[in-house]
Amino acid sequence: MNGRLAVIGGGFVGLNVAVHGALRGLDVIVVDINRRVVELINSGVPSVRDVYVVENWVKSRDHIRATTEYPEVNDAMWVVVAVNTPMKVYGRRLVDMLESDRGSMDDYIDFNPVEVAGRRLGEVVRAGTLVSSEVTIYPGGTVERLGSGIESSSKHKVGETLQLVHSPERINPGDRVWNISNIPRVLGGLGDASVKAGIKFYKEILGIPVAKVTGLVEAELSKLIENAQRLINITLVSSVKAVSDTVKVDFYEALEGASTKPFGFQKYRPGYAGGPCLVKDTLMLYLWMRDRASRSPFKELLKQAIVLNELYLEHLASRAEEVARDRGAKRILFHGLGYKPRSPFFVSEDINVIWRLMRELETRGFHVRAYDPEIPERSNFKNFEEARNWADLVVGWGREGDINLEHL
Repeated sequence: MNGRLAVIGGGFVGLNVAVHGALRGLDVIVVDINRRVVELINSGVPSVRDVYVVENWVKSRDHIRATTEYPEVNDAMWVVVAVNTPMKVYGRRLVDMLESDRGSMDDYIDFNPVEVAGRRLGEVVRAGTLVSSEVTIYPGGTVERLGSGIESSSKHKVGETLQLVHSPERINPGDRVWNISNIPRVLGGLGDASVKAGIKFYKEILGIPVAKVTGLVEAELSKLIENAQRLINITLVSSVKAVSDTVKVDFYEALEGASTKPFGFQKYRPGYAGGPCLVKDTLMLYLWMRDRASRSPFKELLKQAIVLNELYLEHLASRAEEVARDRGAKRILFHGLGYKPRSPFFVSEDINVIWRLMRELETRGFHVRAYDPEIPERSNFKNFEEARNWADLVVGWGREGDINLEHL
């Protein structure tokens, strides 16, 4: 298939899109402001190590090129925006801001990457191009942040001279069964013409199953509902687990008992709901509801779930401290550094549960190190034997340990 696809952002989402587009026969140009990302891609090395990317890299890399320059987007028929919008606040500061109900959406979330992408695209993109945002954002955000940026630096009118759709990313890192090629995608657009162009691109050009919704805001809201549901349910079982520990009830036996129900129950396991999506998406949904229905009591569930999730991380630190002091341990090793158990992805310091636990335990007077064979750049040791010999206590995170963090 002929045609050029431009992907704005060479990170986890963007490179999955680029690889899949290349496999479908498209010429792909990846635009990223990080020169290291560009150098890696152009030297034949994937900038992320997801299963789908790594396993299909040899077959796709000759059709993918990277650049820091937006003018190379000019001749693209389709543009997928896949930039990050990171949270600005975490932990106790996040809890304090939420409980005092202060701050605007922009005080919590950095929308600058998507706004800059919009302005830069407006300078170069041609009339008739389809622009698809895969950036998870609050309802109305695609037009307010991306669309307005495009219009501010061009003569284009989104939904008219340019087609604009939103199809929030759905990627499960490390999953060998469900990947970008077969996970159904929700899609909404700014007007009928945009929706038609978006469905043709995702369903016919990329071969991805599509679930059409009425407009942009419905597509935007769908993603927030997905992840808020997960955070709320994880927070529920974490909260019950914390109290069960206090009164010496076997929580996991009770959970397994509940799981025998063949209908109406989905098993969630306790833990800090970190990673790049759950907290941020739930936070955006809460702030959107707060700003549009400030007196509604129905928004409070989301706020309390976010607060309790942050407090649960402190609870995990207290549990680890209790075990360490009982065993006379001063040096604690975390065996596993992924943002979830056995994951090869560190993601970032702010949203990595292990990294945050390490920092919290350091404030409590412990010497803390980590080792993960799949994340050597963040490990303090060359191998597990060296790490094991250093430690008084090993906390396993999907790996071998004296205690298992997932059951702590």
